Order: sequence, then structure tokens, then C-alpha cells
Amino acid sequence: MAQIRAGIERGELLPDSPLPTVRQLAGDLAIAPNTVARAYSELQSEGWLVGDGRRGTRVAQHVPVNRRGRMRSLRDTIEKFVASLRHRGFTFDEIAAELGRFGDTRSPQSDA
Repeated sequence: MAQIRAGIERGELLPDSPLPTVRQLAGDLAIAPNTVARAYSELQSEGWLVGDGRRGTRVAQHVPVNRRGRMRSLRDTIEKFVASLRHRGFTFDEIAAELGRFGDTRSPQSDA
């Protein structure tokens, strides 16, 4: 479920794009079809996906915005990134300075 949500949030799975069938995805991931069916069902109930009969399961046209979840994910990712850099010997000051320089070089349009 988290991978599908993340794919949608990153724009890799576009609105109305089809997802693999339950059997196909279960086979690809080597997991039980019931696991995929439950995940699809829960994502449908949360508004991320729609079941469309013959057209199968698709990404919803308008997906929910979970700002708190997105920010938690961002913090978790940053923590892992910083821990990785610290493990490689960088100081917090070096990391912060480089991130500041990176932010200064980004155009306002790239934040959209």
C-alpha cells in the first residue's frame, strides 16, 4: 500500500492509470492474491484507487491529500539521509550548509 501511495504522490502513477490485476501483482511480488486484494480494497476505501469493473483497478482522478503523512514521510527520509551522511563522516554543519546551497539553486517552479 505504501509503495502504491508513494508512486501516486511522486507522479509515477497518474490519475486514471490502470494497475495490474490482483493475480498479476501477487505473482510479480510472490505474495498471496488475498494480500493484494486487501491492499487494493483498503486503498479504494481511502480514495487512492477506484475499482472500475471491466476496466479494472485504476488510480483515482482526485487522490486524498494526507499532509501529516507526507510530512512524516519527509522527516523519516531526511533522518535516514542525514544518518547515512553522518556515517560517512560529514558533520551536521556541513550537511546543513550543503542543503542550504542546494535550496538556493532551486527555481521556485521546481517546488510545484
